[in-house]
Amino acid sequence: MTSYKFTGKLVELIEKAEHGSELDVDKIMSHLTNNFSLAMTWFVDYALGLVENPNGIKRLEHYLFNGTLIQRN
Repeated sequence: MTSYKFTGKLVELIEKAEHGSELDVDKIMSHLTNNFSLAMTWFVDYALGLVENPNGIKRLEHYLFNGTLIQRN
């Protein structure tokens, strides 16, 4: 469990980021769709900054070059 004082969807994203597997990164990135909200982009951006697992980082590199436009940004 995280020591952050956040609630809701952000906590879920942070927990996935701290685990940081490829599947966790995929789940986080799945929140960036054509119907995204500004708040969700902030949540995803914050969570992705917490990924330290080498497999998760490798998956982030995949999205950097192969993701949708919003995922690459």
